Amino acid sequence: MSFFKKVTAALGAVGLVVGLAACGGGDAASSSNGEIKIGLSAGLDNLDPGRSTNGPDIIMMSQIYETLLDMDPKTRELVPKLAESYELIDPKTWQFKLREGIKFSNGEPFNAAAVKYSIDRMLDPKTNSPSASQIASIETVEIVDDTTVNIHTKRPDPVLPKRMQPVGGSGRIFIVPPKLFSESTPEEVASKPVGTGPYVLSNWQKGQSIELSENPEYWGTKPAVKKATFTFIPESATRVNSLLSGEVDIIQRVPISDVDRVEQQDGVRVERSEEGLVHTILLDTRQAPFDNPKVREAFAKSIDVSGFVEGLLKGYGRPLGAPLSPGVKQYDDTIKPYEYDPAAAKQLLIEAGYPNGLPLQTKTSDGRYESDKQIYAYINKQLDDAGFKITPQTVEWGRLIQQINSKSAGPFYMVGWDFGEAEASKMNSFLMPGSIRVSELSEYEKLAAAAGTEVDEARSTALWKEAQKVVHDNYVIGAMWQTEALWGESDKIDWKPAFGDNLDLDAIGLK
Repeated sequence: MSFFKKVTAALGAVGLVVGLAACGGGDAASSSNGEIKIGLSAGLDNLDPGRSTNGPDIIMMSQIYETLLDMDPKTRELVPKLAESYELIDPKTWQFKLREGIKFSNGEPFNAAAVKYSIDRMLDPKTNSPSASQIASIETVEIVDDTTVNIHTKRPDPVLPKRMQPVGGSGRIFIVPPKLFSESTPEEVASKPVGTGPYVLSNWQKGQSIELSENPEYWGTKPAVKKATFTFIPESATRVNSLLSGEVDIIQRVPISDVDRVEQQDGVRVERSEEGLVHTILLDTRQAPFDNPKVREAFAKSIDVSGFVEGLLKGYGRPLGAPLSPGVKQYDDTIKPYEYDPAAAKQLLIEAGYPNGLPLQTKTSDGRYESDKQIYAYINKQLDDAGFKITPQTVEWGRLIQQINSKSAGPFYMVGWDFGEAEASKMNSFLMPGSIRVSELSEYEKLAAAAGTEVDEARSTALWKEAQKVVHDNYVIGAMWQTEALWGESDKIDWKPAFGDNLDLDAIGLK
């Protein structure tokens, strides 16, 4: 069944909109005082914009820090944020005109120096930013005056402005206060965020919850939500029960098995976005056994992605042949998902020198992604049946993402990617130097570099399609699929977000 056909009668046709839900039995939200409570599926790693691309971290940082540009949820066009305007003044120079009179919540001025510092810091190898690969085209940042910045690139980069908006996860350039950051330790920066955004950090019980309060000095429109408490609830059933009991007003990742139950209760609803995360099983090809192409192909042929999309995800997803969302304009729909063929997988393992099976230890998450625990179990069983011998270990997400960022998470693991900016270059986040990549594909690097500098859209699209085929044919990603983003929402909440797993707190209204 296709991704679009599996829409239950209870959900109805809600299009590309994410929603939220809470229960009529409780009173978590209060429109009188502007306070709400939100249940997330995973905890935080750190709140340093230069060092984290973890989904929950980005949700939090997006409320505190801001970018030069924003993305209109209806048109998907770039619009001003901290910058009033921008233009390409020569083939390799983007100029940004900045708003005046804005301050960080600690009183530091927002100006061209802050923009330069924020970008330079991300590019500095000492920062070890997982987003560096996304802005590697930048050569220098020039301060023209306090309100004007010229960003010079090594080559033409028509996509660079999309790095200046918050949607899309890795590669975003959030603007930070230079004096505070330069005088603080990495630990202080990660735990005490200070931005220009509509919210400030008011309390953080690490591993449990975090509280954001309205920034009283915010330069923009005052938000309806004055305080938000985010609670980390990785266990799916507990998260749903907290919504149904009224303990929280919004939950992330309503389990598919609970969609009908939530929909049938008064005062709450489920909303969905078809542009959810693109999930990848990344294979570490830097060393044995996945340095062997036959082992990689055997892995891919061992997994019936369509089977778990229909069985576990109940059609709220789609298998993919390339690691990007079909909503991306460069997506090549002629590249088909890997064929499920366990007999061929067994033969490939024999040819690769593993006639008695291939033992592998892997680390898995539980609750970070939709049905991740069940999907891991499904995949591991199929890998065992094909001749692999899998020993799994469940690891708390905060610890696992640290290992993924340090490239020490094991031979294979699941990572989800936000393609909200609708650009194929997001693949660079896991396939180019300076990223979390654990595979090296020189042919992909050449094609991606050429596509990134090509100003002719048709030619750029053709290059990105070639790059997708290289990734597919080299089996460096063992499985690929996309899930819908499902949110639970109280009827007291008025919010229609449009970017999958992204949450925009200052856009939420209260009834």
